Amino acid sequence: MTAAPMIIDVDTGIDDAFGLLFALGQPRVILLGVSTVAGNVGLAKATRNTRAVLALGGRADIPVWPGCASPLLKPAEDASEIHGATGLGYAELPEPPAPAEPPAHAVDAILAAAEAHPGELILVATGPLTNIAAALIRSPELTKQLKRFVLMGGAFKAPGNVTATAEFNIWHDPEAARMIFRAFAAEGSAPLIAVGLDVTRRTLLTPADIEALARRLARLPRGPAFADFLEGASRHYFELMAKWGRPQALAMHDPLAVGVAIDPGYVKSSRAFVDVETSGELTRGMTVADWRPNSSARSNAEVALEVEAGRFIADYLDSVERLAGDETAD
Repeated sequence: MTAAPMIIDVDTGIDDAFGLLFALGQPRVILLGVSTVAGNVGLAKATRNTRAVLALGGRADIPVWPGCASPLLKPAEDASEIHGATGLGYAELPEPPAPAEPPAHAVDAILAAAEAHPGELILVATGPLTNIAAALIRSPELTKQLKRFVLMGGAFKAPGNVTATAEFNIWHDPEAARMIFRAFAAEGSAPLIAVGLDVTRRTLLTPADIEALARRLARLPRGPAFADFLEGASRHYFELMAKWGRPQALAMHDPLAVGVAIDPGYVKSSRAFVDVETSGELTRGMTVADWRPNSSARSNAEVALEVEAGRFIADYLDSVERLAGDETAD
């Protein structure tokens, strides 16, 4: 199978980092670069974390492009309670190498890649959608240049995780999200797949999974460093779940979105017209899906509603093991 060019747009917290490692271990992906945005943590931390995770995976050569430091219309708000002060839980990674030259801005890099790989580029957003909206403002044709666009965001038939109705990535910059969903309603747009809480909450990595993976990694070149990172990052999340009286499991929000970008068959989707509430006092950031078969609105998204969680988790563990054993990286 021919490897596909991909860009991942991240706000690197714990699950973004896990998603990056999954992508690095996938032979079906050519990761052209990673763009960063404010979200789970501020832009500087997201950029540093991204470079550090790529270095952990032996791919410090992959460019990292900083993007927008705040949402389109409001100040940034982070999720440090979930991801820890650094964004990576208890994990500690060495300071990554500085880029050899000043990096491009995320918007410039995304648009250049779309022009260089027309109809081939897979774009994945695992953070707030500010960079992607800014790219669409510059070039509305972006929707037609991609192979597909996969975003982690939204709560469609499930409750939100920031408010009763809103998921964090959409809530953080609802104006950007609204702009994107409406843009992908245009004739000729690439498929937009929304991987929201309906499926990510059912795709769980447990402490037993982390322990089993550590045993698999023990004798591999990068294995001990990977195991230390995965344990330290996930333990912060597990402890938080225990504090809240919930099962100790890490919802694989961002890794699943990366997985669906590579293999859409991990989920079953239904087409709908999706819009985003931007002004409701109780519903700001809510993803509103119109499922009506007789609706006059043109469908603009494939909304993931079912997931092969067991297959994805097994593939995730295999991918990280493959990357840990890769002696050709670096």
